[in-house]
Amino acid sequence: MPTRAPTPCRHPGCPVLLTTPGYCDAHRSVAHREYTRARRGFDTELGFYASATWRAVRAAFLREHPLCRLCAAEGRQVAAQVVDHVTPIKNGGARYDAGNLDALCVHHHNAKSMRERRFKT
Repeated sequence: MPTRAPTPCRHPGCPVLLTTPGYCDAHRSVAHREYTRARRGFDTELGFYASATWRAVRAAFLREHPLCRLCAAEGRQVAAQVVDHVTPIKNGGARYDAGNLDALCVHHHNAKSMRERRFKT
């Protein structure tokens, strides 16, 4: 015997009864897709990094600076894969200014981002 009463799917108008609260199989993916779209609307930087202008600036910067700056300082030659904003955009850094851009490998970019998140005020 079930321990709780069945509950209807949370999608408006759906008659399916479920043993656990939530969405039925037919509406679960729709609910997740709508949530993701709404969430993306809050992150203004996501659209910026997908823009054609940023992609062109990034590609040109990597052509001019093909090696990771921090690896080069350590005496290693590693290809740069990420164009990082020295001063993050959220902190008022210029989006397209070459003086605010840095060519880094994934390892050094992730380490820098972790430090920024850890010491965020």
